[in-house]
Amino acid sequence: MELLVCVTLIGIMTSMAVPSFRRAVDQSRADIATANLRAIWSAERCYWLEYRCYTSDLNLLRSLGLLDPTIVTSSSFYAYDIPSAETTAFTATATRIGGTRWTGAFTIDETGVVSGSVNASGEPTIVPGYQ
Repeated sequence: MELLVCVTLIGIMTSMAVPSFRRAVDQSRADIATANLRAIWSAERCYWLEYRCYTSDLNLLRSLGLLDPTIVTSSSFYAYDIPSAETTAFTATATRIGGTRWTGAFTIDETGVVSGSVNASGEPTIVPGYQ
């Protein structure tokens, strides 16, 4: 009887902890995406200092040694892109991929401001953890 009570209590505690754990994991993935966007921002700034314009080519930033190659090639949770780049402005995005539960994107511009959110049905919205 005591074993049954212990197993039941462990089951109840586990069922309460798993959703919080999943959300914490997705928040950490969002924080990594934000850090990667900041790395793209830094690479764009260095590129601008050299050429006086921004680029929309992540592979060019990588080939010049301004961006870590793993950001461009090996992300299973966020896809990174620079949808617009002009002489004086750019926008880079990190779009949530690799699952159907969480959807959304984060964006950074030439000012270094990160915005956006990731949402899931019935869950609190995930926003960048630091600004």
